[in-house]
Amino acid sequence: MIFNSRQEVLQALRNAPKGQARQEILNISRNRNFIKNSGANVTLVSGQISSGKTPKEQLKNINLGLIARLKAQTGMPDGIGAMGGLAERTYPEEFSRLNQTERRQLIGSRDDVILQNDTPTLTDDINIIRINNVLRETREELENLGITDFKLPTNKIKLINMPDIRDDNYAINIWDGKGNAWAITPYCHILKCSAETLQILAQRSQDIKQHQEHSEAAEFKIVPLFTALKCYGNHSGSIRMEDGRNAQTDYRYPHEWLAAWFVASQALNHDDEAMLHLMSELAQETPWKIGFSTAAQKIGKNLNFIAEVLKINPKTMQKMEQISPQALSNMDMTR
Repeated sequence: MIFNSRQEVLQALRNAPKGQARQEILNISRNRNFIKNSGANVTLVSGQISSGKTPKEQLKNINLGLIARLKAQTGMPDGIGAMGGLAERTYPEEFSRLNQTERRQLIGSRDDVILQNDTPTLTDDINIIRINNVLRETREELENLGITDFKLPTNKIKLINMPDIRDDNYAINIWDGKGNAWAITPYCHILKCSAETLQILAQRSQDIKQHQEHSEAAEFKIVPLFTALKCYGNHSGSIRMEDGRNAQTDYRYPHEWLAAWFVASQALNHDDEAMLHLMSELAQETPWKIGFSTAAQKIGKNLNFIAEVLKINPKTMQKMEQISPQALSNMDMTR
């Protein structure tokens, strides 16, 4: 059914059971557009490709800076991921009611309010909004950990091209009908930095004991890239996310996990043979299925899209998806 306002869409989502019924409502673009928003994140990356005979050896010196997330209401683990979150936006009618002083006070807390010729201005330029979003969320998440003096070098934040991906999981599977729900288009970024920067942030997140109350961040972690590539599909553990994955080891968001795969593909020069070899090495060490199809479905795309993101041949992506611990075991048995 097609609806005619944001409130109608929200009410329909409230009335629908979580899962497929809500998915069908948001599959209609007009409905989704009424509740759409954007989000942005950044993965910190240190190290360079090394000499080595295998992709694992070549990636051994590349590490990611990630956040171990918490549910603010319960303090329970809620996956790992890049620093980031939902954009903070301003409705035009709200902005029009404010005087210049009040508008100026929104700069830094609202991602779509900027200074233009020294005048507070509302912008709809997504390239401005996504960077402001990253800067604010990074500041807020590090402040959750008691780190208040770290600033990202804005000109070094690089966008990963993942056009029109979706992050509608909250509205479809989690939202309890209270407050707002959003259909989100996320923007993923990477920022190359020194190993020392990651070490300082990780150490300070451990040393500073006065984390904010109801923090959404447990700690800043240094995760080897090879390890991060495995972190989607683990259904073991006592603390699970709503889809059954391990809330202590897996990425909360599939697009942030795909950002790690982009880092790996870029380091390996988007070489198809190397990417297949890498997937085989990962499967040999990973009891669970590393499933690109599941991630693709959750962002509203297919495997060909992921191949485009990673800049590899779609046939290579199909072969990577077929590699699993079980498949490798069957291959061993037939030798």
